[in-house]
Amino acid sequence: MKRRNFLTASLLALPILSFAKWADFTFRYKKGKSLFVRADESRYFGKDTTSEANFGRCIISSKDTENQLYIGADVAKSNLEKGGPGLHIHHQDDEIFYVISGEFLFQINEEIFMGKKGDTVFVPRGTAHTYANPYDNNPGELLIIHQPISPSLEKFYQVFSKIGYMNDDMLRENFEPEVLAALMKNNAFVGPPIDIDAALKKLKP
Repeated sequence: MKRRNFLTASLLALPILSFAKWADFTFRYKKGKSLFVRADESRYFGKDTTSEANFGRCIISSKDTENQLYIGADVAKSNLEKGGPGLHIHHQDDEIFYVISGEFLFQINEEIFMGKKGDTVFVPRGTAHTYANPYDNNPGELLIIHQPISPSLEKFYQVFSKIGYMNDDMLRENFEPEVLAALMKNNAFVGPPIDIDAALKKLKP
């Protein structure tokens, strides 16, 4: 009898516990507003602007999602020149690449492969990775997603969208010391960019 009462009480408690978890999430997460972002617009840090960037734009900002999500997209000039960043690690966020069109090289740890239209690459936080545009005048387009996203990383993307890849001197020139310190703490370069010519030769069927 005691066992039956215990089981009954446990089963009755399940909906209450589930509701408590749901309520906790609901009250901690402030519902944001719906968005419609046009193809020529960008919204770094939640501000609507006309996209005049040379290298990329922000579709969904950290400000839109309480730092839970960032989505970036290419613009017309994003892939005019081949190349990409060095091998790097994001310590606090997962990254997702989705190939909208064209072809792009990806590296996960030591493995290098070609991503084509419709392919998705998921990179868990703490994983060494990078990507590269393998062709000059590449008509392809890439979508980049971070979950979550730190303000310092979004600031990096905002500056990158205007001036492209930066060396150490350019980083110091374009970031406040505390922002740069946070960026370097959460993100680290651990290797060179993909050797595009060697990769294409090795991947050639």
